[in-house]
Amino acid sequence: MSYSQRFGRTIVVLSLVAIASAGCSNRNSETVATTAAPNPGTEAPVTTDAPSAEMFGDMASPCGPATDAGVPTFAEGQNGGDTLKLGTPTDHGYEGSPGLTIEMLDAARAFADWCNAQGGIRGLQLEIVDLDGKLFSVPPAMEQACDEVFAMVGGGWVFDDQVFPRFHECDMISFSGYTVTATAAMADGKIQPIPNPANEKPTQWLNWAKATYPEAIKKPAILYGDFLTTKAVADQLVATMKAVGGFGEPLMIPYNAAGEANWTPFVQKLKENNISYMSYVGSESYLVLLYKAMREVGYVPEVVLNDANFYSSIMVAPGNAESDEGLLVRTMYAPFEDAAVFPGVTSYLDMMETYNPDGKIAGLGLQTTSAFLMFATAANACLDSNNNVLERECILAAGKTITSWTGGGLHSETNPADNRPPKCGIIMGVKGGKWTRIYPVLGSSDDNANGWHCDENGSVEIVGDFGDVTAGLDPTRP
Repeated sequence: MSYSQRFGRTIVVLSLVAIASAGCSNRNSETVATTAAPNPGTEAPVTTDAPSAEMFGDMASPCGPATDAGVPTFAEGQNGGDTLKLGTPTDHGYEGSPGLTIEMLDAARAFADWCNAQGGIRGLQLEIVDLDGKLFSVPPAMEQACDEVFAMVGGGWVFDDQVFPRFHECDMISFSGYTVTATAAMADGKIQPIPNPANEKPTQWLNWAKATYPEAIKKPAILYGDFLTTKAVADQLVATMKAVGGFGEPLMIPYNAAGEANWTPFVQKLKENNISYMSYVGSESYLVLLYKAMREVGYVPEVVLNDANFYSSIMVAPGNAESDEGLLVRTMYAPFEDAAVFPGVTSYLDMMETYNPDGKIAGLGLQTTSAFLMFATAANACLDSNNNVLERECILAAGKTITSWTGGGLHSETNPADNRPPKCGIIMGVKGGKWTRIYPVLGSSDDNANGWHCDENGSVEIVGDFGDVTAGLDPTRP
């Protein structure tokens, strides 16, 4: 089965993740040289003993056999044992949408086997623990994490604010694949390879829309699932549009978060208000139905520009591609169509093919892989400084020295240490029934960062009530 066949759809959770918020990568080293965006200037921690000569994309593998110091030990009371147990949160057991974010668990299992084949982390074998929140069962899954795992790595729960205060009570740490709520995004005890802070958002895609469609953006609309978390994402998008400038006041159109039996009334509202620019917050499966209704009514806004979760195979599946023609998405992950250009994507696909050939391939899998690479890198740095003892806060502290990160070329450069969103991106679009790079054109003057376009003004601070962040903060933690 080819990667394109297994590159499955992602669901509403991704629309809540401004991280991913997309799909890109960098072709060079972990420190990205750009002409438009400032280089954060600090690379990932360098260990004194390079674990192996194997590569993942353009970075040296952080996995390998034990050093002369022997197999690492664990700090007391931190779920240590014969293996390094790492928990990956997902909601794959939710009956209403079986397999929700399963690509993250699939990538975690593939990474563990890939790493263990090299010896693990300095001889310590990785073991993945499935932390299934089943969408509405996050508290018991968090309890499982406290009881069983050393750290949470590479996953995410839609209702991630429900991990508190238990997360802090058991001194857990997380190298999160994504966060949804402002509570989790701004929490202590975690770090993300692609940060998603509640108070700062990427603007590269909106800057592009402003320059390319200056008239269309004057009549915008945002359709969003009528649910607290989805509305918060929509509100953040409105605040970002206002900060960028040039956008008219968006017409806010809520829809049933569980789906609508008839999307025609929503299209009629777009038509009645002469909407020329539309963004959609929710599931791509619903957007397919909305697109079909737009074609039937004969009204499609001039510009339909959405977040990264809509870069999905479902949008170009047989029967959908024609109705979705012209759809645009922004991504900060390397497109699968450009795998030959981005070595990190090639390594991810090879890893999945070798160690989990039946696993689902999707953008969230890239996010998970980046998080595991970051955790392993930070673990090596901690072992160097902590007498070969793995300790949670030591690893987290090492992670928070990383101010330049691409996951070996899985995505555009980020600054995890400062919890800053990326300033570079790619615009993908549906043309001829398939996903195609729209901007920047490879090798053009707009391609100013090895496949990416980076803006000096590629992120902006936003102000608003996007959720309570205090529950995620624990001033007693380092």
